[in-house]
Amino acid sequence: MTTLQTLVELPKGWSLGKVNCFKGWAAADPQGPTAGDGVYLFRYVADTGWKYYDQGSGWDCKDLGLNEPAPFCISDPATTTKPATKPATSAKCPSAKTLAGLVELPKGWTFGSVQCVKDWAGADPQGPTAGDGVYLFHYVTGTGWKYYGDGSGYDCKDLGLNEPAPFCIS
Repeated sequence: MTTLQTLVELPKGWSLGKVNCFKGWAAADPQGPTAGDGVYLFRYVADTGWKYYDQGSGWDCKDLGLNEPAPFCISDPATTTKPATKPATSAKCPSAKTLAGLVELPKGWTFGSVQCVKDWAGADPQGPTAGDGVYLFHYVTGTGWKYYGDGSGYDCKDLGLNEPAPFCIS
């Protein structure tokens, strides 16, 4: 739980609770002041260790490359894999490839443009279907870039930004 919690920046007052592991995957329940029904999913990749994969309430075992049912899957298993890259450790605006190394995007997806403001980076996901969201990453001194969240916009004030940012809605 402690290791996985270092990979994501959780909202203030939140932590990861119970962790369910299965064949290189770990699903962790977020615990906080308000109720929720989702979990954080992580994947262990040889040579790079644990990486954030996604946040939600269930995944297709086929998409995860699992050939048997897992406690966090909502479907039958199959097989797929994805190579890993090493995470960034510099506060300089990271490349799309660097950020893609921190998360596991759905099959066929990559990051397009990356836009940075101070220690925040927003990456535009590109894939076979249209979307309007952005993945947000935060640089944390001493630990490097971390996945923060994905969505269609963030409040700059909540991020500690006093200036406009392309991934902010206010």
